Amino acid sequence: MASIATGIGSLIVLYSVGYMAHEEGLPRYYFYMLFFIGGMTLLVMSENLLMLYIGWEIVGLCSYGLISFYNKKPEANHAGIKAFVTTRIGDASMLVGILILFALFGTFSYSELSKSIAEGLRTGVVSAGFLVIPLLLLFGGAVGKSAQFPLHVWLPDAMEGPTPVSALIHAATMVKAGVYLVARMIYTVIPFEEFPPALFADWYLIVATLAGFTAFFAATMGLVSNDIKRVIAYSTISQLGLMLAALGMGSEIGLFGGTFHLLSHSIFKALLFLAAGAVIHAVHTNNLDEMGGLRKSMPITFWTSAVGVLSLSGVPLFSGFWSKDLVIESSLQALNIPVYLFITGASILTVAYSLRWLYKVFLAPPSNGHHNHVHEAPKVMTIPLIILAALSVFIGVAGPFFEEEFHHYLGLHGEIGVSLTTYASTAAILALGGGLGYLYYIGGVRDPAAVRQSGLGAGLHRLLENRYYIDAFYYKVFVNGLDRLGSIIYRFIEVKVIDGFNYFLSRATVAFVQVFRSIQTGQSNINISGLILGLAILLLLLLRVFFGVS
Repeated sequence: MASIATGIGSLIVLYSVGYMAHEEGLPRYYFYMLFFIGGMTLLVMSENLLMLYIGWEIVGLCSYGLISFYNKKPEANHAGIKAFVTTRIGDASMLVGILILFALFGTFSYSELSKSIAEGLRTGVVSAGFLVIPLLLLFGGAVGKSAQFPLHVWLPDAMEGPTPVSALIHAATMVKAGVYLVARMIYTVIPFEEFPPALFADWYLIVATLAGFTAFFAATMGLVSNDIKRVIAYSTISQLGLMLAALGMGSEIGLFGGTFHLLSHSIFKALLFLAAGAVIHAVHTNNLDEMGGLRKSMPITFWTSAVGVLSLSGVPLFSGFWSKDLVIESSLQALNIPVYLFITGASILTVAYSLRWLYKVFLAPPSNGHHNHVHEAPKVMTIPLIILAALSVFIGVAGPFFEEEFHHYLGLHGEIGVSLTTYASTAAILALGGGLGYLYYIGGVRDPAAVRQSGLGAGLHRLLENRYYIDAFYYKVFVNGLDRLGSIIYRFIEVKVIDGFNYFLSRATVAFVQVFRSIQTGQSNINISGLILGLAILLLLLLRVFFGVS
C-alpha cells in the first residue's frame, strides 16, 4: 500500500508539472500534495491505531486544502468544507472505537490487540457481541473516508479540485484508507486463524451488505452524470463498495480479492483521472456534451483511456478482470445472494457507463468547431498515462502469476480459485453492460434522449441526476435545519436571556450608582462624619470579635 501511495503519487506529481504549469499558488499545491502522500505513507506503515489515526487526520486535512485549492471559486471552497465536515463524522466514530479498544485492552498495537482480544474472549472478560460495537465504530471511519453510503456525498463534489488532486485522492491515498483500515483489522487484529468469521458474523454481514448496496447505488448515478470527472468519481464509490463487500465475506478469497482489487483499481483509476485531466487541459471544459471527436487529435490519451475503461469494466487481459472475478467468487462462496446481485448489477452498469464515457469523449461527433485546434497533451502528462496503461495490461496478462505472488505476499494459505459460475457471471456482465453501451451510444441503435423524455425514463433520470435527493435532504435537515436552530437559539437564548441579563445588570448598576451618588454631596463635614461613623462601626465589630463585647 505504501508502494501504491508513493509510486502512483510520484507519477501524479510528475503529471502535475504539465497540468499545473500556469496556475497560481504552486508552493501551496505541492506542499499539500507531498504532505498528502506522506500522511498516507504514515497511515499504512504504522503498527498501531494511534499512529494510523494521526496519518488518517493528515490525509483528511490535506484533502480539504487540495479540494478547495481554487479558493477564489465558491464551489471549490464549499466542496472542501463539505468533504472535511462529512469525513469528520466517520473520523469521530473511528476515534471512539479506538478509545473503546484502548480502554478495554490498554494498547493501540495491532498485534497486542489481537492477543488481548483472544485472551479476553478465552477468559470471558469480554464477549464477541460486545466487540462488534468498536469494530462497527471503526468501520464508520471507513464509511466516511471511502465514501460509502450514507457518507458518500462529499466525493462527487470533490471534483472541484485540480484533476491531479482527484487522481491522488481516488487512486493512491484518501479513499483507499477506509478499505485499508478494514483489511488491516481483518488481517492483523481479528485474523481468521485466531478468530473464525462466525465469531463476528454480524460485523461481516453489515460491512458486506452496506458496501454491496453502495456499489450498485453509486453505479446508477454514474449512468447519467455529464461531468467527465464525476462519472469516474461515481465509479470510485462503486469500486470501493466492491472491495469492502469482498472483505465483508469473511473469507480468505474475500480478503485476497478485496486487497487485489484495491491494487489494480489504484492503477486504472489514476489512469482514467489523468486521461480526463489531459482532455480538460485540451478542451477547457468538463461537460461530456461539449466533447466528442477527440480520438484522432489525442491518440495517446484515447488509447490509454481505452485501456483504463477496459480495466474498469473487467475485460479479460486487463487488470480489473482478475480482481473483480475474485470479488464475485467471494460472494458466491459465502452464498450471500443479495450482495452477489448488488455486485453483478453494479458491474453491469459499470461497463455501460464506462463505454458511454469513452464514446462521448472520443468517439461521438464533435460538439463544436473549436476541437479542430485540440492537440495531444505534453509529454510530461502523457508519459504517466503510458506507464499506467502498461501496468494495467501487464497485470491483466500476467494475472495468474501475479495472483499467486500477491497471495503469497499476504501470507494467505487457502486455495484461490474461480468457479465456472463466476466466469459465466463475468461473461453475462460484459455482454449485458456492453450491449447497453452499444445499443444507446456506440451503435446508436436507441436514442438515449428519447428514454430521458419518456414518462418513466424522465422521472428516473431526474431522480438519478439529483442523486436520489439525498444531498437535498441533508441540506434541508442538517445544513438549513441547523441554521434555523441556530437562529432560534440566537433569538431566545442570546437575545432574550443573555443579552436581557446583561441589559438588566447594566440598568441595575446605573440605578445603584444613582442612589450612591445622592449621598455623595461633596461637602467636607458630611464626608468626615461618614468616615467617623464607619470607623466607629469597624471598632465595635473588632471589639465584639476579639473581646466578646456586645
